[in-house]
Amino acid sequence: MERVLKKKWAAMLCAVLCTALWGSAYPVIKFGYAALRIETVADKLIFAGVRFVLAGLMVFAFTWVKSRRLPTVSKNRIGGVLLYGAVQTGLMYICNYIGVANTTATKTSIITAASAFFAVVFAPLFFQEERLTALKVIGVIVGMTGIVLINNSALGGFSMTGEGLVLAAALLNTAGGFIGKKVSKGIVYESTAYQLSFGGMMILLVGLCMGGAFVFSAKGMLIVLYLAFVSAAAFTLWTALLVLHEAGQILVFNMLIPVFGAVWSFVILGERQIFEPLYLISILLTAAGIVLVNIRMKK
Repeated sequence: MERVLKKKWAAMLCAVLCTALWGSAYPVIKFGYAALRIETVADKLIFAGVRFVLAGLMVFAFTWVKSRRLPTVSKNRIGGVLLYGAVQTGLMYICNYIGVANTTATKTSIITAASAFFAVVFAPLFFQEERLTALKVIGVIVGMTGIVLINNSALGGFSMTGEGLVLAAALLNTAGGFIGKKVSKGIVYESTAYQLSFGGMMILLVGLCMGGAFVFSAKGMLIVLYLAFVSAAAFTLWTALLVLHEAGQILVFNMLIPVFGAVWSFVILGERQIFEPLYLISILLTAAGIVLVNIRMKK
């Protein structure tokens, strides 16, 4: 598996698969909120916490079936793995859920996509093998143009509890990717299992402190189980890609998440904005930006 993922074409296909899975989560979450009558931020955090704890347990179970042992992490690496979970899942999603509740979907989409820009710009500061090139900067600008193009309404105004927290979530997402690359070498499954479980428990604790609740039902559990599978599969594969490739070249694929979100919203919810000309242009620009970031120039 690792041998295949080292190939550039396979890494790009798998990164697209991860963003397609994460993109599918947006309309499913929206459907879940309506089906389970989840309205408050506290209830949404409980919903998310259950999802990520289950995702972690799924990775634990997969690792046991695969190797007939529970995933374990050595004492000298457990701190880094738990930090990975706290940043990538716990703090990132807490900031994101609270921020989204206090701003518009338009601003959220643009600011979230900006995490790809942070990844490309900051990666060379933390990893010696990564270089900031003109093509990478141009690629991110082209991709961001595509995101802004389909979210061009009412961008004025800024609040710390709204846009500020969404921006913090974008920065935490980038930082989580960097930490995951550092701590997960050789322990991808173990790292993913512990970080999802620990981050999910953090979210659950905050949701409970805010008075949130989750009403268990057959429909609710099916929705949560699907979302947990998405997180377990995508985060495991994503972590493996980060370990094997330059962080900036993988994290830039985050720009595809709002695009896939629109595609899946059509498939699942019947929302037809994906067929509007601006959306089609946006998809082309986002794809072009990702290709530019991943082009290797000959010396």
